[in-house]
Amino acid sequence: MSAISILPERCTGCQSCEMVCSLSHEGSCSSSLSRIRMKKWDEISVFMPVVCQHCEKPPCMTICPTGARTRSPETNAVVTDEKRCVGCKSCLYACPYNAPVLHPNTKRTMTCDLCNGQPLCTQVCTTRAISYSPEGDPSMERKKAFGQLFLHSIKSN
Repeated sequence: MSAISILPERCTGCQSCEMVCSLSHEGSCSSSLSRIRMKKWDEISVFMPVVCQHCEKPPCMTICPTGARTRSPETNAVVTDEKRCVGCKSCLYACPYNAPVLHPNTKRTMTCDLCNGQPLCTQVCTTRAISYSPEGDPSMERKKAFGQLFLHSIKSN
């Protein structure tokens, strides 16, 4: 499975990832239009870009009442069909990573679509805090372990 991985210890919080995402998808530089979101844990001074993990068994797809959450046949990314999404927010509540966000104008959910297999956020990250592993990458086991650790830390907060 393809995935974007985050190394929070490298992230400076510059928000370049958010800006390139919103610019490429919406034609405007705005954090609220980005499919990747910068979170800051003040108590430990850590920035953490949050992005869809394109789970093997995504709860957001299972819970969607309209079937708007599907997999892209090209990238295997979990995506939202904006024509079918009714903005009920079920996927937002079901996601263990808090990755789906509501578009401020359309009120439909949006998540990372992996930019057709060439995620721009990974290309603009000067500290290499964000990386992309295409399907079949041997480093995926390490990344899955980190994802589980991150999930545990979110649930305990």
